[in-house]
Amino acid sequence: MKDMLKKIRVLEAEMEKVENWSEYWLQDEYLDIDKSDRYQAEADRLYQEVYKMHNQTADYIVNITSGQIDKITAMRIIRHKREDLERILAHPITTAITA
Repeated sequence: MKDMLKKIRVLEAEMEKVENWSEYWLQDEYLDIDKSDRYQAEADRLYQEVYKMHNQTADYIVNITSGQIDKITAMRIIRHKREDLERILAHPITTAITA
């Protein structure tokens, strides 16, 4: 699960980067609609990857808790409590259990 959360972070960072480039090319002094559109298309593709990873990670949480945490709650945990979850998973005891 740590790898899944890490992949989400990497994808989100990349998505933010290309969104910033898309916005950059929309500024008056650098206006280039074609470049902006290409970056936005890449951001859209990355968003789909992020969404897919969120779903896979939520499904994993549901699976390892035998359904005690439902998918909606798992998605909320990933979105709002991710740092707490990463901290828990980084603990040596948790790492040994989930390995």
